[in-house]
Amino acid sequence: MTPNAGADTSPAAWRVVFACFLSAVFAWGFGFYAHGIYIVELQKEHGWSTGLISTMVTAHYVLGALLLPRIADAITRFGPRAVFLSGLATTAVALLLLPSVTAPWQLAALYILMAPGWNATSVAAIASTVGQWFDKKRGLALNLGLSGATVAGLVMAPALLATIPLMGFADALRLIVLISLAIAGGAVLLFVRRGPLSPKPLAAGTSRLAPLRTWHFWSISAPFALMLVSQVGFLTHLVPLISARVTAGAPTVDPGLAVGINAFMALVGRVVLGFVIDRFEPRRASVACFMVQVAAIAVLAFAEAPLVVYGACAVYGFSVGNNITLSPLIVQREYGPDQFPAIVALSSAVVQIVYAFGPGLLGILRDASGGYGVPLAVCMALNVTASILVMMPPRSLRTHSARN
Repeated sequence: MTPNAGADTSPAAWRVVFACFLSAVFAWGFGFYAHGIYIVELQKEHGWSTGLISTMVTAHYVLGALLLPRIADAITRFGPRAVFLSGLATTAVALLLLPSVTAPWQLAALYILMAPGWNATSVAAIASTVGQWFDKKRGLALNLGLSGATVAGLVMAPALLATIPLMGFADALRLIVLISLAIAGGAVLLFVRRGPLSPKPLAAGTSRLAPLRTWHFWSISAPFALMLVSQVGFLTHLVPLISARVTAGAPTVDPGLAVGINAFMALVGRVVLGFVIDRFEPRRASVACFMVQVAAIAVLAFAEAPLVVYGACAVYGFSVGNNITLSPLIVQREYGPDQFPAIVALSSAVVQIVYAFGPGLLGILRDASGGYGVPLAVCMALNVTASILVMMPPRSLRTHSARN
């Protein structure tokens, strides 16, 4: 049996992708899109400030990022099934206890508990697991698995918002968490296991942080960190941006519809590009996605006509879904298979620490400037800078590409 036997073609490999998809729905549904719902409901119940709760959310992302390098080690040592199940269970326990908190320190403790759970079920874990089963079709497999992140925005948050008025926050959250845990956990238990391309453990004495001293690592991580500061910040402020236009007397644009179009097109873009992404050089594909966002933001900075605004949201969304897939694809092309999980985990940690501050940065700029003109300009500048950096790989790689 060759090392690649079963890779890319085995039905078992696509079942792993399906389980990763469901894990992504769980992870992003409760660990990304639902934070705004938690903020609203906890404010109603306890009167805690938005700043207090939001600070805990940011700390949750930063702490999780610091733990990310351990995810690759855990998958190599214990296997992806154990890591996913542990992450799902940890997150579920924290969420089941969330409605019962009565003091800020209790909320902080639950967010600390959720931090490793989020990272054990999201990008790094999914990329590492899919990487054990796919080589030539890794781009397609990653895009399909990570499509769960987009579906989460279309399904989980609306389900919570629809159920809370009927059952109350506590019962609604607990019911949906238990149903989601049963579905995602069942799929992981049945389908996820080590693949034929499982990496070897790092050699003794090898530092997980050694790549931080190389430009090769930063030529991948830095551009995606800058781009996601822009992307996460922009998406966080999309509703108030559009609402401000309506308040100012511009033609009526439905913020909910704009967000829905953005999310739907993110799913479409992820699936469509997934079928062809393996044919493209991923650094050049990244530049295309970054610059598409620049064009869409430029239109939104001045557009008032509803159709133009909706169209710009659709164009922006088309690239959103692919940006978290492209970074692992660059790592796959430029690092060996045994390095792939560790590099993806470390890069994801760096990127997550940086993008955690995106929403706050844009909010500060908006308050300081009195509008969204400056924040949108900064988003475009970040994307342009990211486009330049991602096309500056190490000289050794440029020389190798030129020879080939």
